[in-house]
This record gives sequence, structure tokens and C-alpha cells, in this order.
Amino acid sequence: MVPISARALYRAIGELRAADVRSPLVRTLTHARSLPEALHRHGRFPDLGETMLGERCAFLGERPGQEMVLGAAGRFWTPVPEWYDVTAESFSGFAHPHSGTIAVGFSVAPRADTGCLLAIEFRITGTDPAARHAIALYWHAIRPAARLTTRALLDTISARAVALTG
Repeated sequence: MVPISARALYRAIGELRAADVRSPLVRTLTHARSLPEALHRHGRFPDLGETMLGERCAFLGERPGQEMVLGAAGRFWTPVPEWYDVTAESFSGFAHPHSGTIAVGFSVAPRADTGCLLAIEFRITGTDPAARHAIALYWHAIRPAARLTTRALLDTISARAVALTG
């Protein structure tokens, strides 16, 4: 629960940038996750947003003031992720073999006496049994880091919303 207005909280979600997440632990996890890609590309470290959803994150839709959803598609569980271009229109029908999709929903629910409830929900799909198996193994391995990263995102959004309200 966040003791601020839904409007400020929703604006903070929309203005969130990977550089805003200041957690040293999340930065370390991000760099560790991107190390194979950095070695592959000779020294370029992707930022948190690229690591979480890839360079080609698509805005999938929103219920203004309440919820927004972003998505990406590719082979995100491999040491060097492969991302595919998707749009809001092509996301739901994405079917590239041995791949998957990630959707991230941010929602704000006003509460009468206590401010707002801020939530992040991740939905992951695989396009075939092999992809689903690889995603399940990957998710099992990254679950603790994903929880820490999600907590850092929630904290960052909350702090930004508080700053917006002055």
C-alpha cells in the first residue's frame, strides 16, 4: 500500500526508467545477467530495461489511470537473449518456434482510507513444449533475483510518486 494519490502513482509508473532503479543489489544482478551478452558484444552492458524486457519492448495497452501493460518476445532465457520485434497487434499471435513472450502489467488500485495498492504482474508464455520447458527452468533459476528486482521496481515507483506529490 502506498499512501499517495492514484494519479501520482500512475504517472510515476509511466515515467519509470531503468536508470531510476538505484538498488546496488539489482544493479549487480543486472550486470551478472548481462555478462554473457557483454562478452559477446565486447563490452556493452545492457541496462535493466533491456535485461528485463529486451530492447524491443512494446506498449501493449492501458486502462488510463489504472493499468498499463508492456510486452516483449524472444528467447530471453538464453545466455545472449534474442529479441523479436512485436507490436501491440502482433503480440498475442506471436508464434516464432522455440520462443516465448513476457507481459508485464503495472496496476494502481485506489483504497478508501489508505492510498493506493501498486502491483506488478508478469505473464510468460512459450510457443512450444521445448520453449515452455526452458522457460520453466529459467524461471526456477532466477526467481529470487526476480523477486528482488520486482521489489526494487515497486520501491522506485513509490519513491517517484512521493516526489511528484511534493
